Amino acid sequence: MANLWAFLYQTLTLSVTAAVLLIAKRLFLDKLSPRWQYGVWAVFALRALIPAGLWGRVLVPGGRTLLEAARLAAERGLGSALTAPYAAVEVQAPVPLFPRGLPAPGSVTDALFYLYAAGILALGLWFFLSYLALRRRVSRGKAPAPEAVEQVRAVAARYGLKVPARITVLPGLESAFVCGPLRPVLVLPDRPVDDKVILHELLHLKHGDLWAGVFLCALRCLHWCNPLAWYCCDRIQNDCEALCDQRALERLEGEDRREYGRILLDMADDRYARAPGTTSMANGGKNIKARISSIARFKRYPAGMALASACVAAVLAFTCLGGVSGAASAAVPFAQDRGRLALARAVINRPDTVAGALDTYAKALLCDSPLYYAMVLPEEQRAAAWDAALEPYEDDDLYSSPLRGLGYSWSRPGWNAEWSVMNLLADGAGGYTGTLFFTPLDRDADGARGLVLQEVAVRPDGAFWTVEPLEAPRVEARTDWWLCPSGDMPYTTYTGEAGGLEVEVDFQLRLAVNNLVAVNTSALFGWSSWEDVDHTPKPHAEFDWMRDGVAVRLTDPDSGAAVALDVDVAPMEAGGDPEEALAEADYRFTVAPGTLDEDPIQVSSGVYAGENMTLRAMPEAMAVSFAGWERTYTCIAYPTEVRP
Repeated sequence: MANLWAFLYQTLTLSVTAAVLLIAKRLFLDKLSPRWQYGVWAVFALRALIPAGLWGRVLVPGGRTLLEAARLAAERGLGSALTAPYAAVEVQAPVPLFPRGLPAPGSVTDALFYLYAAGILALGLWFFLSYLALRRRVSRGKAPAPEAVEQVRAVAARYGLKVPARITVLPGLESAFVCGPLRPVLVLPDRPVDDKVILHELLHLKHGDLWAGVFLCALRCLHWCNPLAWYCCDRIQNDCEALCDQRALERLEGEDRREYGRILLDMADDRYARAPGTTSMANGGKNIKARISSIARFKRYPAGMALASACVAAVLAFTCLGGVSGAASAAVPFAQDRGRLALARAVINRPDTVAGALDTYAKALLCDSPLYYAMVLPEEQRAAAWDAALEPYEDDDLYSSPLRGLGYSWSRPGWNAEWSVMNLLADGAGGYTGTLFFTPLDRDADGARGLVLQEVAVRPDGAFWTVEPLEAPRVEARTDWWLCPSGDMPYTTYTGEAGGLEVEVDFQLRLAVNNLVAVNTSALFGWSSWEDVDHTPKPHAEFDWMRDGVAVRLTDPDSGAAVALDVDVAPMEAGGDPEEALAEADYRFTVAPGTLDEDPIQVSSGVYAGENMTLRAMPEAMAVSFAGWERTYTCIAYPTEVRP
């Protein structure tokens, strides 16, 4: 949690989980055992440890959208030092983090977050000092009488429990308790103690309840300003005591069970009810009544109930920890939507794949939608898009679009053009550069007079991807174009050397996401159907269509002549093993002299879709082998030139 909004997201998610568990526990109060009543709080503990929104899952559909809208309304113009103005709320850890240090508060939200962090430290210090004070008092206790020690050992031996390393007597106590998770001490009052009280405390020690108390103290600190979290912590401690009562009663018989409840009534004491690092049979007078009621309802639950209990707990865990897809609960807005809620949905659906980023940017250009630009533009270019997305929608026919006048079809909300990207080449900094193309649908191709292209850069932004235009869209107003394979369109030349020959591989790759949807209409004389473009971005899409073109040139540097040889070519990662790549070479053909002079990308090409795709971007290198002179030569060719 790096800002106030991340804390609100985390604590609201925890609160919803708490409400679900409290309702479920109420429904199954008399139906499932105290073991289940206490054990189901593990879901609450896990929810407190898991960052909200992890893996894109949300607990309340639409809840994150409302939180984002509230953040937009509160943060715009505040100049917060902790909250990025154009980034969605993210919870990176369930505890406060300050990745940029402790800058001076730039807004009231920053000051509130600092107050929250200070509250954690203050409450944690109070718990720690309280424990030290109690431990100091315990250290001053008296040595127990030999008969008291023998009594503890006898109870432990009778029920197969462990005797604590140290036993002390503290005057003024109403009940025994165990103090200290690391070096536990059994603290006894300065009077005779019933065996059942000792049994209760030894059971706490056996089942590690002291550590559960430490975790609850930490949880109270992290959510000190959430009253529902504090209430649940109280309930957890009460259920822990009730389970310990159940375990004790299962070991007792007849009259001892009835006396157990009477002993509990005699020890209603609040002094150490919530002391950190301790257990106490008398966990507060106001909690005794509920425990007495549980004792009155005591029964041994049949073994078959374990399966039912596990099934109910699994359903609650799946509901509270799994949630639903964030993308499903906050769908991508329509291009015409405006306002804070629409902008919040756009922010939540930022692209997390390269293909999704290009698809979002393409739809933004086709629809001239500020919402879609806000999803995908780099932060420094996003402000204008955000401002426009908050203004009311004004209907227009996209007169300023570069596609206007090329004979493309138009239907709301944008132009019906397909997009593809060519020469998507790694830039060496984790991103890519490429050329984005907009082409007419097949039904419009005969009447279309050109295409639109634009150089773009796709760069990572944390877990997301942005698209930055490197130039204004330009128009190629001609009808004789062919995208791939074509020497007129962008391709990359990979160069290497082997066997005294210079190796050049001209490679061209066109990638796309299928965006066509079928449109069916009924008319007076029957049905008519055609294909249109889906103008809603797919921010999580992967490339599902590719076309490539490959040409190889082998040149003798001494004579300058092209050499005719059999060649295998395989894309590979930089630094990879060329032999492994060539074992399943993607391209195999014969290079003949004079075949590469006019159009270098016509030697080999193919169209691939879905699972048949082998590339998601231009290869980092090419493994090349060729046979000649009674031997085989292998080399690695690296990209050296981008053309045209």
